[in-house]
Amino acid sequence: MAHRNDRRPGVVPDATPEQMTQAAEVLALVAKRYQDETPGAPVDEFEFVMRVGADAYTVAGRSSAGGHRQVAALVRERAPQLAGATRGWLAEGLLATARRMGWEDDAETPAIPSHPVPRPRTSDESGRVPAPRPEQAVGR
Repeated sequence: MAHRNDRRPGVVPDATPEQMTQAAEVLALVAKRYQDETPGAPVDEFEFVMRVGADAYTVAGRSSAGGHRQVAALVRERAPQLAGATRGWLAEGLLATARRMGWEDDAETPAIPSHPVPRPRTSDESGRVPAPRPEQAVGR
């Protein structure tokens, strides 16, 4: 039985501001890769679509519910013409489009990302540290 909130095939919902930001980030990621990897080579359209899809999936949270399909569709519709383009030329167009969409190149971003440092176990209100469970005991 059909419901009002069921998705209809071929109907794409409007993009949210977050998806627009994610699309700009994907444009910049693909552009940087094309600048670094043989910029004089011609663009393979299939590879471009696959690269956009993979980066959209990563940027959208690596989840099937993250809206990566919408983000990838936004990138593909805003990308310059691919036919006969070189990677370097396409990279310039992708970066220009990303900047028009509000993406900014963060020079302050650290080259090595910081990760949280593990802390010692916390105690309960009595001040006692809970004993390890039998399966966590050393030597068993």
